[in-house]
Amino acid sequence: MSNFAFGLLLLVFGAGFGIGGVHRYRAGRSFLAAAQRVPGVVVGTHRVSRTDSYEYFPILRFRTLDGADIETVGQTNAGSYELLRLKGHQVDVLYDPRDPRSARMDTSSGRGQAGSVTLAALGCLLTGVALVVMFMAVT
Repeated sequence: MSNFAFGLLLLVFGAGFGIGGVHRYRAGRSFLAAAQRVPGVVVGTHRVSRTDSYEYFPILRFRTLDGADIETVGQTNAGSYELLRLKGHQVDVLYDPRDPRSARMDTSSGRGQAGSVTLAALGCLLTGVALVVMFMAVT
């Protein structure tokens, strides 16, 4: 594979990561704009099997501002150790009042900021490296 083709491949991946990061950031901001914050409790963990590993999500129990009792799987994955440590403890919960089962722990990853910024930064880095590789290939 030529250096120019390699640079082009990096450019495509970098742009994809950058666009994905911006999309996740905007979706997180949209969720936060409508979300309500209430106290809740981590009552357990939900394990999802992936190809070669597992992801763990908190099972959250909370009461909405309208007085409805909700128990749902949170949308923010976390490490199994962290969730086991939090089990039975009170946490702040963000939920969508239009769909209270759409809930997250109020953490940096729950607000959608940490992962999206990392993804966008990786996209910018790959795009920069790609442009350097492509420039060097044509000179």
